[in-house]
Amino acid sequence: MTFLQRLIIKMPQSLNSLKGEEFEDFVSAVFQCSGYYVERNIIEREENKEVLELDIVATRYDMLQSKSLIVEVKSGTWGFPDLFKIKGWLDYLKYKNGIFVTNVYKKDYELYKKKAKKLGIELIQLKELSYPAVSESLKKIIPDSKFVESDFATWIDSYRIERKILKDLKNYKNNIAPNEKSFQKLDEYYFLLNCGIFFEESIVDRVRKLYETFQKFPRISARCGNELIGRSFDKEVKKLNDNIYEATYYDCKYNRIQISTYIEHRARLALLKNAVDYLLERKRKDIAIEVFAEDFEEELFHYLPSSFKRGINQLERHSYFYKYPLFWQWFMWIFGGFILEDYKEREYEILSQKTGIPVDEIPKAFESYQILFPQDDGWFINLAPQSSIRVLKMFPRPFSGIGANYRKLIYTKNKKFEELNFSGSHTYDDLKKWYKLKEKLLTLEIELEDDYPIQ
Repeated sequence: MTFLQRLIIKMPQSLNSLKGEEFEDFVSAVFQCSGYYVERNIIEREENKEVLELDIVATRYDMLQSKSLIVEVKSGTWGFPDLFKIKGWLDYLKYKNGIFVTNVYKKDYELYKKKAKKLGIELIQLKELSYPAVSESLKKIIPDSKFVESDFATWIDSYRIERKILKDLKNYKNNIAPNEKSFQKLDEYYFLLNCGIFFEESIVDRVRKLYETFQKFPRISARCGNELIGRSFDKEVKKLNDNIYEATYYDCKYNRIQISTYIEHRARLALLKNAVDYLLERKRKDIAIEVFAEDFEEELFHYLPSSFKRGINQLERHSYFYKYPLFWQWFMWIFGGFILEDYKEREYEILSQKTGIPVDEIPKAFESYQILFPQDDGWFINLAPQSSIRVLKMFPRPFSGIGANYRKLIYTKNKKFEELNFSGSHTYDDLKKWYKLKEKLLTLEIELEDDYPIQ
């Protein structure tokens, strides 16, 4: 049973019981299912003090620009001070649009809504746990919203997996293994990716500092593996220990490598997203490439390696490059970083529907990863003939489990893997292993299997 189905059983008529993180997940999924690129829980710190925290930043991409919204989610007591707080954030961050979403009823709602409007904030009060009700409430800001239950429920489960992983990272860093560099560095890396770069004023500074962050933590999964077998995290190592690789990807152990590879792929996605923002800024300013190379480009590209510079310029020649951030969010965190080769046509059709990229352009979207982050042998592993799956290298298996469950929801009538037809004899086994790990994390029945070195 999915999280959303459990909610519907528990609360057939009301959203009022959704509190805190659960309500944030619900609202995030609304935007995610409606074609937005979603960033969550973005914190600004100054001298180790929290300045502000943004619940959701939702970005819509089109051919000429990206448009971002700050979304504040409130499941507790609220009033006019909350609206003025959001107005302050908008002014401080130089955003035009804000949205305040609450599930706490106020009888004088229209008065609050009118005042919010004057502040540049859309106030939305959700009361019913139904797609029509939510769609009706949000249609002014998401006119083409499409709510498919399998998508909605899968996004919520994906958020819960992410939260479980990040909470375990914090727990190991602060309590269980505070002296191990793996957890210290992973926590630092994630914060810089998710929060630290966001508050840079210019896209030039964001891309440059993001790439510097990317370079600051080279081969961090391999280094985490080194520490896991009792060696120094600081020792330069090119690849993950073979035994740890097998335990992580074949045996599906929930260890620190599942966390580190999640953060590494998040880093690449953040770089890709900001590279697209940069290209859209360039287009918006209508600067010719020749002029750009002498001015705007010089400011950014002076600090970037030639391969990444070439990658950015090559990306711009793709007709739908501006959809790539959305594409990779869907492919990683909903499709689980893999394609079922026996269902390839249908997989591409669904990716096209969710992201707005035509089917015949989907291969180029996959190529973008290799274009920006070149690998000698590419980013995908084909598991044939034993398994008819093509999977992203070093991808965290809990999210592969999200993708496995998603295929059950969209391809089968009775939600059983056995209803699917595969050419690879071990395809079922792989999907079930990934699914089982995902279920363990969602039900909190598993802690980090990280107390061993593997000899």
